[in-house]
Amino acid sequence: MAGLHVSNLKLTDMRMIIFGSGSAGTGIADQVRDAIVTESGKSEAEAAKQIWCVDKPGLLLKSQEDLTDGQQPFARDDSEGQGNKHGDLLAIVKEVKPHVLIGTSTKPKAFTKEVIMEMAKHVNRPIIMPLSNPTRLHEADPKDINEWTEGRALIATGSPFPPVTYKGREYEVAECNNSCAFPGIGLGAVLSRTRLLTKPLLVAAVKAIAAQSPALKDPDKGLVPDVTNVREISVQVAKAVIKAAVKEDLASEKDIPENDEELEKWVREQMWEPKYRPLVRVESNGASMLAKGEAGLGGTRRGAR
Repeated sequence: MAGLHVSNLKLTDMRMIIFGSGSAGTGIADQVRDAIVTESGKSEAEAAKQIWCVDKPGLLLKSQEDLTDGQQPFARDDSEGQGNKHGDLLAIVKEVKPHVLIGTSTKPKAFTKEVIMEMAKHVNRPIIMPLSNPTRLHEADPKDINEWTEGRALIATGSPFPPVTYKGREYEVAECNNSCAFPGIGLGAVLSRTRLLTKPLLVAAVKAIAAQSPALKDPDKGLVPDVTNVREISVQVAKAVIKAAVKEDLASEKDIPENDEELEKWVREQMWEPKYRPLVRVESNGASMLAKGEAGLGGTRRGAR
């Protein structure tokens, strides 16, 4: 979502290709579809039409055998697969002209120079996310993507990468994973005592993370906030989840503040603080029985004598 804000693109207008339609790829497709439905009021079937899922045989088609339950909602009409033009990624990119290209294929170098440059012909700020792990399985190197798009691509990866440079201009590569999402989602669910964790609650969490994207202030910064700030991120995510739970009439907690500032204070007060008592080293002969782990053993020892 942060990438859409930076590129000034509405979610309802976005076209996305997901290359690699296993559980990871279709899971992402589900989340994107749900966000479109929540934000626009479109049906799930209408929202799914904005997403093109590609797997080993090429574009997913309804007539293909052995489609998984996760793949079926995103399979296209067979008319879109006539001929050989949808058998490879470059042909699909030419046809779809996607704004977003996501890789979950574990196929190294699948995002070739030709694929990336074709995408960049039609989109001013292409959003490209090679997410396969580990690094050696990435669909493309951020350095190459940046070079092939002349520094215009908005990039996020599944593993950490150093910043990339084009003509002296440095761009931060965001690491895209769930570590910034789950703590806040869990905190919001626990504090609100929500009966269910529904799609609107998850969409609210995603929007809260996107709102904290460094790229919103500087387009050369990362699309996703850094995990080093996870505590502050989690406060905002928890607030969004709690508000959504209240709006959906799912929250069981009765004393949730309505005011935004009071809600944030309420959340912070209930967050666990990793504070520990200081440890002081003492020699064995000066330590108490409790410190040595011998408390409660006196009677046993006397009995042994």
